[in-house]
Amino acid sequence: MKYTFFSDFDGTITREDVIDRILDEFADPKWKEIEQSWVRGEIGSRECLTLQAKLINAEERDLLDFVEAIEIDETFVDFVRYCRKEAFGIVVVSDGIDFFIHTILNRYGLRDVRVYANQLVLNSHGYEMLFPHFRKDCLSRSGICKCRVMEGLSYSSSINILVGDGRSDFCIARTAGLTFAKSELINFCRDEKLSHIQFSEFEDITKWLRDQQGRRTILHSEEHISVVS
Repeated sequence: MKYTFFSDFDGTITREDVIDRILDEFADPKWKEIEQSWVRGEIGSRECLTLQAKLINAEERDLLDFVEAIEIDETFVDFVRYCRKEAFGIVVVSDGIDFFIHTILNRYGLRDVRVYANQLVLNSHGYEMLFPHFRKDCLSRSGICKCRVMEGLSYSSSINILVGDGRSDFCIARTAGLTFAKSELINFCRDEKLSHIQFSEFEDITKWLRDQQGRRTILHSEEHISVVS
């Protein structure tokens, strides 16, 4: 059985939220008020990021130097190696910012991992967010429609597996064949009765994959995975 993994980035691959760290360091404190509007559900993350980006006051080089200190779950590196060996797909789908993600992944030798995320550009008026993967009918009102990305990269011969931690993963968890969840996403999957496995590091997922060897994996019609010895 083949798998395609769709992984969130901030708080899932990284150990902290990159955008929050950037805003804390370089933005007007008003970004926190905007964040609370998003938490309360008054605005979607697309509007939230658009407003917050305008509050950043830093040179582009300063931002890139800052993210050089952001660490990832280093077991993600071994997870990627294992997936490549087994010809499993890996895609990063993030409601974060692509050049931050690429900068961090490149530092760990993961330059060729596919990334779908939002864009941050600097123009004469300051920073501006661009959303190349936005969809107007996105139920989560996110900058990136993760469900659309998964839909476009799905194959009948492969099971889609989500790896995530928070609100930007809620919608896509409903369509994934299986979800590896932590933090807020755990409770969401429990409440929605979605097929999921709790994890803390990517090492847990690599171990799960190894445990599947010698077993027969069945995808039921309701898109839940059942492993049978």
